[in-house]
Amino acid sequence: MRKDNFIDGEYYHIYNRTIANYRVFNDERNAKHLLRAFLLANSTKSSEAFEWLRNDRKKPLPTSDVGKGFDEVLEILKQGEKIVDLLCFAVMPDHYHLLLKERKENGIIDFVRKCDISISKYINIRNNRKGSLFESSFKSKHINSNEYLVHSSVYMHLNPLDTISGKEWREHKLQNWEEIRKPLFDYPWSSLKSFFEPSSDNNLLSGQEIITEQFKNKEDYEEFLKDWSIPDSNSFTDNEFK
Repeated sequence: MRKDNFIDGEYYHIYNRTIANYRVFNDERNAKHLLRAFLLANSTKSSEAFEWLRNDRKKPLPTSDVGKGFDEVLEILKQGEKIVDLLCFAVMPDHYHLLLKERKENGIIDFVRKCDISISKYINIRNNRKGSLFESSFKSKHINSNEYLVHSSVYMHLNPLDTISGKEWREHKLQNWEEIRKPLFDYPWSSLKSFFEPSSDNNLLSGQEIITEQFKNKEDYEEFLKDWSIPDSNSFTDNEFK
């Protein structure tokens, strides 16, 4: 049993890594399925939604908007209530980050459990494998200040730079923001685009206004991203999120 005491209305950084750093989310179909699991798991009616999909296996995987093409499922989910707010996320080749707000008792635990079961079953069937996909238990960190909340979103949205340009950003040593900007914003398995295009992932995300409304506009948030990753930054160190 987990020792974490997730408190209603509080925010948490959730981190989950695959066993042996299995780079399973390099596969586009696996990454899409995980995003779909994020959508389906976040409702008190999620069991009915998953059951509907099991009975209709011909439904295509989502593309840009993970809810597109799943009108029936969305209607089922809307009949229930969200169990967490998913403010932002980043799916990396061998792990994922989530910024969640607890909305229902045991909401975060139930949400992550359902997501992990869904993606694990999918990958095991595809690859004719058995057993767990993730390490024994997901990690969590309580977001105990507004500064930490905002910086957590930046940290997650910069995570794809690990695969795009390397890890210099983690030590605030990035020198070429203009060069990496486009691939960072085009990275498909992150919520960054939704902070600049509110219609993107509108079925998946909720509650991110507590972050976005602290900036004058989207350019202001981008400047914050840039400042976090370049030399002479006074932001949190990478160790704050481990």
